[in-house]
Amino acid sequence: MIEIRKIKDKEEFNYANKEAEKNGHSVPYATHVLYNKDGDVVGLWSLATMPIVLAWSHTDKMNKIDSIYSNETMAALMDEKGYSEFFIACEENSPYYKHMSKFGYEDLNWNTSLFRKTLK
Repeated sequence: MIEIRKIKDKEEFNYANKEAEKNGHSVPYATHVLYNKDGDVVGLWSLATMPIVLAWSHTDKMNKIDSIYSNETMAALMDEKGYSEFFIACEENSPYYKHMSKFGYEDLNWNTSLFRKTLK
């Protein structure tokens, strides 16, 4: 049986993340750790804590200046909310994709898909 516990301190957070890295994975902003019956770390969850931005910008009706202003405003609003960093999704086929590093974003090379589950 798996035991799921909220991460209680920085030591547990660091240890669990090192275990994930040893297995070739990472979970940004982990909040919960999963232990197997032997007490081994077997998983991490990040439940509703990752500061992520999902945005849409019209490809024909926004110019370069509009995009720069939009990006700077977004960063200022995230800073105002107290975040020292945030994640932003950008599809590879977006015309903005090749400019993300110019906007100051680091490519995480995280090839994953995002899924949605409706609860009610």
